[in-house]
Amino acid sequence: MKKFKAHGFTLAEILIALIVIGIVAAMVIPSVVSVVQKRDLEGRFAKANSVLKQTVARAEATEGNFTNWEWISSDKIFFEYFTPYLSVVKICKPHEDGCGEDIDYKMLNGSIAAVGAFPTTVTRFITNDGAKWLIGVNSGCVSKREYCALVRVDVNGDAPPNVYGRDLFTFFMLPYTNEVKPEGLYEFPLPYDDEKGWIAYEKQEIENDCNPESGGGTLCGAKIIADGFKMNY
Repeated sequence: MKKFKAHGFTLAEILIALIVIGIVAAMVIPSVVSVVQKRDLEGRFAKANSVLKQTVARAEATEGNFTNWEWISSDKIFFEYFTPYLSVVKICKPHEDGCGEDIDYKMLNGSIAAVGAFPTTVTRFITNDGAKWLIGVNSGCVSKREYCALVRVDVNGDAPPNVYGRDLFTFFMLPYTNEVKPEGLYEFPLPYDDEKGWIAYEKQEIENDCNPESGGGTLCGAKIIADGFKMNY
């Protein structure tokens, strides 16, 4: 009977095995990181959506229907109606630096956004979870039959990816019906229609905008909500 001797690996064999493992890891790790980041951003978007709606609801419980609030300036709305119900760690008043005005945001398709996401002309603030917010008020909104406030949020602050539809989203506070809707479920800047109410984008328009190859991403908040708070794009 022949006896078989244990055979140790040569240095060359070990190096080849390590190279193969390295190649496989290089292929797999980026996709894993991408999935983990997407799950994190989905959770952060869901939280921001909830925080905004709860803040408005709590303010209405003490201050009345927001259609009747004094829509004079973003400062007034923020300090009088928002701050009692938010955990704010930093406030950037109009024309003050420090809340993301220097970040170049990108559209979902990779192009640079033409307009800054956090201009210094409006009230901006950061909450204790790191989210960065902006409130822009449309004064005289009720008489003009228009949206009353644009609320923008970067759900993970200055951290990447800094992309519309990934970590940057816009909501609108809509009088008459007292709703808070993401862009997509409301077509900015259309006025209130007595028969149709607040006009939303068509489903296909939202789908097209949430295409990473060609879309801008500004309407993706509507798609995420429709898809059960998942980024299926």
